[in-house]
Amino acid sequence: MVQALVRRKSRLRVKGIKVKDRGKIKEAITISIQNGNYTTREIGIDIGKDHSTISRYLTEMEREERWGIKRDANGNIIISLQKQIAQQYQRLDKEPFNQLPSIQKWITYLKSGKIPARRIRYMTNMVHEISDQLKVMPETIVSFGVPIDAAKRKEIAIEYWQHFLAWFNSAYPQMQRTRNITTFRSFLSAHNINFAHGEGKRYGLSTTPEKLGEYKDIMLTPEQIDRINKRLENEGDWLSWSFMNIDLHTGARAFAMASMSWDRIAMSPIFRVEQFEPKIKKGSWYLGSEGKWWVKYPTEECRAIVETAYDRLPKERKFLFFEDAKSDKANALQVAYFMRKMAVRLKKIFSELDISSWLNEKTRMYALGDGLYFTGHPLHLFRHTMAQYYLAATNWSLAYVASLGGWENTEVLNKCYGGIPEHIKAQIAKSVHVKFDKLDLCVAVAAEYTSLISRIR
Repeated sequence: MVQALVRRKSRLRVKGIKVKDRGKIKEAITISIQNGNYTTREIGIDIGKDHSTISRYLTEMEREERWGIKRDANGNIIISLQKQIAQQYQRLDKEPFNQLPSIQKWITYLKSGKIPARRIRYMTNMVHEISDQLKVMPETIVSFGVPIDAAKRKEIAIEYWQHFLAWFNSAYPQMQRTRNITTFRSFLSAHNINFAHGEGKRYGLSTTPEKLGEYKDIMLTPEQIDRINKRLENEGDWLSWSFMNIDLHTGARAFAMASMSWDRIAMSPIFRVEQFEPKIKKGSWYLGSEGKWWVKYPTEECRAIVETAYDRLPKERKFLFFEDAKSDKANALQVAYFMRKMAVRLKKIFSELDISSWLNEKTRMYALGDGLYFTGHPLHLFRHTMAQYYLAATNWSLAYVASLGGWENTEVLNKCYGGIPEHIKAQIAKSVHVKFDKLDLCVAVAAEYTSLISRIR
């Protein structure tokens, strides 16, 4: 019996077209990378191969130096920061909603302010939601291209905003509107619709934080901190222990804490910690994000905690909480993973705390009620706790705590994290005596200066 020969189809294809050798596939992969495709799935979709096949080819190309391919420990193609930024903007411009003329003009306006592509995508999605809810094109909201005067265009935009606001308040009664307001005002500004100082409040377009000040009293009690520490120590969870206690002394936001590296900590001659805050855009770049390096001089108690963390955490690594993956992109993913891990861990711990003896009625209400910080922002709770404890320990020195915790000014710290309590104001009022007809201002200033110098020494 003669077996029929079955000719197998050639797998050497690019976009369905047969090619002669594997080198042609590698050339197609190189061209795809040059066109802005950097993941195995993106390249695979582009040239018609599955992602596992692309991964095998990339492994070969990495060994063959002529292709110039380098990958990190996680298999991600290493590209420069400039290329990453350019790629993100290219993807942003390709999205269908962003092809609308009014959105294109807005994106150009945001790019001129060096707003990151990720942030622009978030903002355009928000305007997309507003347009879908109002069932109207963004062009109509700002009367883009319509020859009417600026006052009329402003009036039309405000009317649409008030319609959206009525829906939003009924659909999400507990949710803050601050981000929607900031986004909408930015969109209007790109089309020359601006508001004078204080005018936005009249139309529900004030960018002043709405409810943040209500949570200024939120914190962990000393008993709760002690209980959490003992639990973590008994379980040998020095990773969570180090994260929590360093954060309680530095007040850093989650990314700044999770991305700390040993080479940014100086133990002598003066104890110093540097943490990167991407929320504050100041032209510095770290792990693919723009932000600002905060130089902090924490207390000796914090130094002892850092020394303990150094003894307990694994040695010979750059980052405090994870291994260096040898690329900014991979390390940024490590930071995100670690933050999620800490949030899950702390939510569980907070849920098991005794919340019957909170410091005051406000914090008890937050713990038992909406749970915004205990379940929604468990890592940010440490920043609130740090603010209140350090303010109390420094006799409410807003300037010092703001510089230590990473607040650019004392206004936000005072309004949203912990201003001077009413009972402290009353105590100060009893000890201060001002006699306008007898007070010698020169003597008073000199006495204050002498007191300040003595405290410094």
